Amino acid sequence: MERRDFNYYEANAADISLEKITSSEKNAKVLRRLRDGDDNLTCFILGKGDDLGWLGYFIGRSVKIQQLDIWRLLEDDEGRQQIDAFFDCLARNQSIRGISCTELGDYGSTALLRALGNLSQLEELSYSGTNFTRNGCSALGTVLESGVCKLKKIYFYRNNIGDDGVASLASGLRSIGPSLKTLGLHDNSFGNEGLLPLVAALESCTSLEELDLSYNDFSLATAGLRSLSDWLQSNQMDLKWLNFACCGINDEGLQALSGGAAKHCKDLSLSGNDSITALGLRHLSTSLQSVSCHLENLYLSSMDIQDDGAEVLARGLSGNKVLQCLHLREDEEDIAITRAGWAAFSAVLCDTSSVNSTYLSNHTIHHICIEDDEETIPRDISLYLQLNKEHPQY
Repeated sequence: MERRDFNYYEANAADISLEKITSSEKNAKVLRRLRDGDDNLTCFILGKGDDLGWLGYFIGRSVKIQQLDIWRLLEDDEGRQQIDAFFDCLARNQSIRGISCTELGDYGSTALLRALGNLSQLEELSYSGTNFTRNGCSALGTVLESGVCKLKKIYFYRNNIGDDGVASLASGLRSIGPSLKTLGLHDNSFGNEGLLPLVAALESCTSLEELDLSYNDFSLATAGLRSLSDWLQSNQMDLKWLNFACCGINDEGLQALSGGAAKHCKDLSLSGNDSITALGLRHLSTSLQSVSCHLENLYLSSMDIQDDGAEVLARGLSGNKVLQCLHLREDEEDIAITRAGWAAFSAVLCDTSSVNSTYLSNHTIHHICIEDDEETIPRDISLYLQLNKEHPQY
């Protein structure tokens, strides 16, 4: 197959039969709509007889496409030529704001990175299940350093980039820092050695609102977690969402993290970190009691809270004026909290020892667990939570 570029497709566009370059009427209809400027598009499912280059050409010419999702591209010799043509043509597009790639492969990822250098309008980039290499992360970092793309959202999910990959990506993050609002690095097989350079890069991310680091291994990342907590506090960040679910965080790690996380995040997930005990929760509880606490939603599901943990968390609610929801379980998940643990919550929600104590009870939190029902939570606590929800001013 001869190498084709945008000029080839431009020269032949007027005479091409869409039925001859597609494997189905459905795919021909997609190209027809692209050609005619119709933004009511559906999936283009590659089959034998589809010319990927023509698809890239019509996408490149489109002025209406806002979001492009790419899933798997064939990487044999002919497939690689079509991948080159597809991304070379796509690079001409000036309307796409978001690109999502799933299982793209090394060759396709490299071709996309070349195209990114021309997509100055791009705001969101998502990679998942691609096994992105360190070289790929370095190449993306270089693209970001060029200043062409000022991405607002980056999602790297299940790409196995490791510590080296995160470190390579970090240099690019510094360059786009002021524009970045969301960074997702879920399940990428990195730990302390990746977290430290990442936090250093986040120093420039002054507008960051969401940070997802879930499903990585931070069991030995106390230094990195402390560095992240210091970053949150020194830069006076105000994150909407910080996700550390299933990261192997232990008591020492939570102690390092809790100060900055509680004071500079609205939503925090520590779900699935089952190495955390009541000892670690004490540090979180202290942060909840601080007048600087900003947490509104705290997720602690899939953790062995038990009575001692419940009592510690209840103490943290004493004097807290901001936390609205405390999530202690997922659906169908048992909670090992007995009457003694629930009694601690009951006392902090409505302390009847005196009129003043009742007045100073917690009247802010209105949701505990997933379902506030009689089978999960004692009736008196459900009532107090309902009153807090209906009459938050009290």
